[in-house]
Amino acid sequence: MATESTVQIAPDIWRITLPLPFRLRAVHLYLVRGADGYSLIDAGLDTPAARSSFDEALRRLGIQPSQITRLYVTHMHPDHIGMSGRHARAGARAFIMKDEERRARYVWGSAPLEWAEYLRSHGMPEAAAAGATGAAADLRACVTLPPVFEHLADGDIVPLGDRSVRVAWTPGHSDYHYMLIDDAAKVIFAGDHLLPTITPNIGLYPECRPDPLGDYLDSLGRFDEESTYRVLPAHGEPYGELPVRIAQLKAHHDERLAGVRERVVSGGAGGVTSFDVLRHFWGDRLSPHEVRFAIVEIAAHLEYLRLRGMIARESAGAMHRYRM
Repeated sequence: MATESTVQIAPDIWRITLPLPFRLRAVHLYLVRGADGYSLIDAGLDTPAARSSFDEALRRLGIQPSQITRLYVTHMHPDHIGMSGRHARAGARAFIMKDEERRARYVWGSAPLEWAEYLRSHGMPEAAAAGATGAAADLRACVTLPPVFEHLADGDIVPLGDRSVRVAWTPGHSDYHYMLIDDAAKVIFAGDHLLPTITPNIGLYPECRPDPLGDYLDSLGRFDEESTYRVLPAHGEPYGELPVRIAQLKAHHDERLAGVRERVVSGGAGGVTSFDVLRHFWGDRLSPHEVRFAIVEIAAHLEYLRLRGMIARESAGAMHRYRM
């Protein structure tokens, strides 16, 4: 059985597509049937449109929410964790990596989101920094967390329906993003790590691991033995030929690193900020939501170069500037 937003992709797997109010218009969840209930990979954004789409998908499939017994949240971004509280209230056990939960509780909690100063330190003007921070805080209305998460660790073997899958820690897009790998069926439930046509945002956020781009590129090297596996991503269509896609992802970041370094060179002795580099690539075309993703991605690329001795960083007051 299938609808426009629900596709059966294996005898025991359905892909449920939920709407997003962003330029990235949709996210895929994966529902896996087992003898004792269903497992769900990722939760979707907690908006009226997404809730309605998810409920309609279950209705058409003849499934009650209480039949979903396990929820695997691949990472803490809102389109993946947003309805986790709703699913937990219906009876699902929710799973995430321990340190990812810590960050999720802060970002989606009620404490002030103190990012404006950090964004200003990377050259973002006051008004833009406030707008970007406000845009992130506004998303809190679209995220409902469960009172309790259970924790996964790299290498764990866990049930997914009647399958046994391996937890693979794949940092970069978020510090404790993970994928679920079914070695018997040669299938990877990839979350946002291995997208087929776009690259995941790799951002240097406050209090995150110091080298997210290095983490991401290193984690791409984990999949030599999975070269023939089928990839089920959270955005875009399933695909094979994983080595080809990994080569494309690496080439994209090589090209971006070269462009960032070239901009640092052109900045001369005075150096450049992350925001200077952002404006070089995107001008003023980005929304407050998008400019936040862009500046933390540029910062991640600048720090990757700095940590490898290719450029230097100087801090004048609260402002970071990068130069050769």
